[in-house]
Amino acid sequence: MTKMIGHVEYANDETEATDLLTEYSESIGLPWGLIPQRKREASVRIATYEDKNNGLAAAKKTLDDDVAEQRRAARVAERTAEIKKQADSFVNAVGVSSDAGSLLNLCRHHYEQANHPNFTFGSGMTETEYSSFQEEWAEAADLASQRYNQFTNLRSTAIQDKAALGKGQVGGTLDTRGRQGNVFVTILGAKFNAHIDIKGKKK
Repeated sequence: MTKMIGHVEYANDETEATDLLTEYSESIGLPWGLIPQRKREASVRIATYEDKNNGLAAAKKTLDDDVAEQRRAARVAERTAEIKKQADSFVNAVGVSSDAGSLLNLCRHHYEQANHPNFTFGSGMTETEYSSFQEEWAEAADLASQRYNQFTNLRSTAIQDKAALGKGQVGGTLDTRGRQGNVFVTILGAKFNAHIDIKGKKK
């Protein structure tokens, strides 16, 4: 029989904790015997140690987190395998060391990891550098349309003054945006938008 202290439920001892957590782990599809011993021992300690941050609910959450981590790892492996052949070939064709190739590689990584689709790329470019980059990106778009159907909608925008357009604030942070170019690519339906800061004054 478990015990309640305040609003927190604890196992009485390690044996009870092990029995309860074994049952719970099996119910969520994570066989207790497949959990590394150190993690099992940690979960048992959490279930029995009388502290408001511990208890059975906290111990079960460690198991839930393990399941979520395993499922995420499986999804990442699946997404990586799904695009590996085309992504490797596409990045090599564009040029691994080129700005366009580097951005494609980064977008590929974000797709595999299911990361946030909007991000800042690099440390910034001058207007001239950005113009050259746009040419690289347009060439990559042509290449994708001919041979790499997992990568679509490669395009870029003209430089915009985000502050002047009232878009200078970055979410709820203190960061601000000035002049930027925006570059887009869609990977198997996932849309990515890379922001490139423009250095120097407008010509």
